[in-house]
Formats: sequence, C-alpha cells, structure tokens
Amino acid sequence: MKKVIFTALLASVSLMAADAAQANNSGAFSAKDINAASIYKRQCSLCHGEKGEKSPEPGIAPLAGRDATILALRIRAYRDQDKGIGTYTMHKSSELMKNETVKLSDMQIGALAKYISSLK
Repeated sequence: MKKVIFTALLASVSLMAADAAQANNSGAFSAKDINAASIYKRQCSLCHGEKGEKSPEPGIAPLAGRDATILALRIRAYRDQDKGIGTYTMHKSSELMKNETVKLSDMQIGALAKYISSLK
C-alpha cells in the first residue's frame, strides 16, 4: 500500500513539474523566480541551522544534502497534514512544521527542497 501511495506522490510531483514548464512558456511565474534561500532562512534555519546542519530533535538527521524529491514530499506532507486523519504522512505529524509550511505553494516547496538538497 505504501508503494502505491509513494508512486502516486511521485507521479503528482512529475505532473507539477510539467505544469510548471508549461507556465514558464507562457511568461508566468517560474520556480527560478522563487528565492529559496530567503524562504529557508525565514522558515527553517532557526531549527535546522543556517546550512541545514542542525538536528531539531535527537534521532532526526540534518537536512543538508538529502534527496530533493523526498524533501519536497515530506514538506508537502507536513503542509497538508490533517492531524493524521485522512491524510497520508511519511512521518509523525507536527503542528510546528505545519505552521511553518502551511503558506508555501508547491512551487516554493520544490525550490526549497532543491535548495536544501544543495546545502553541504
């Protein structure tokens, strides 16, 4: 069951990427226009460190260098969590993470995940 859900999530990310590519051709807002570094600094750096090197809780690995696709899926899961009822999450729910991600668009999440993945 988890494989089916994970596959569906990956497919949705691919569709969003295709949609973003179409939007770019029309001159609309693009992912490269998003300043992921400033989003990270404002929303993430306090708990995760300036370069993604800190762990907010024991047992949680730092974010820097993680796979961008998995990061995007996890950030979206936090944003879309519904207290574990009716929403698939890849981890435990967190009100703090929901509050930090609730206003992020899918494009912002994608850019943010790519930025975090590039941190060393």
